[in-house]
Amino acid sequence: MPTDLLNISSDARNTLLVVTTLIVAVTFQAALNPPAGVWQDDRYDPKQNCTVVPGNLNNCTRLAQAGISVLHTRSEIRYGIFIFVNTMAFSAATCTIYFLLRGSPFRTETLISIYCMNFAYVASVGAVQPQTPTTWTLLFVALFSPYIFRLFSNIIKSHKVAREQDVPQGPPVFQRGAC
Repeated sequence: MPTDLLNISSDARNTLLVVTTLIVAVTFQAALNPPAGVWQDDRYDPKQNCTVVPGNLNNCTRLAQAGISVLHTRSEIRYGIFIFVNTMAFSAATCTIYFLLRGSPFRTETLISIYCMNFAYVASVGAVQPQTPTTWTLLFVALFSPYIFRLFSNIIKSHKVAREQDVPQGPPVFQRGAC
């Protein structure tokens, strides 16, 4: 079986590509349709006597907005955890796909596709989550973490290889009378 620069056989590479593609698909779908779904219509406080007229909602308190995650409305912490780990899994899978296809003649096209997929993911999550700085911060930290971890891992690995090449092999040799 042929191997490549990453010392992965082509069969192992193909298996990893299938698994990571499945992870990308599942996590993208979970972002579009979060647990408990999204609100189908706006919900207003039933204690208030308000008439919903477009453009005149001053006396109405909106409890839920159509298209926003039900989970977030019920529990912001659980939604935050869900969106963080889902985004981290999505991003780690796209990062893995990129590095598995790194030596491909279609490297540029792969990179463009992965960046576009990441932006589409952010746009779709943005459509179903409330527009708060906290949720956006969680989303971007989770999205960029795997790439940053990979970058630091490569830097550490290259420094380790450089140090191993600079260190002489074997114990130092001392000679009498060399001074």
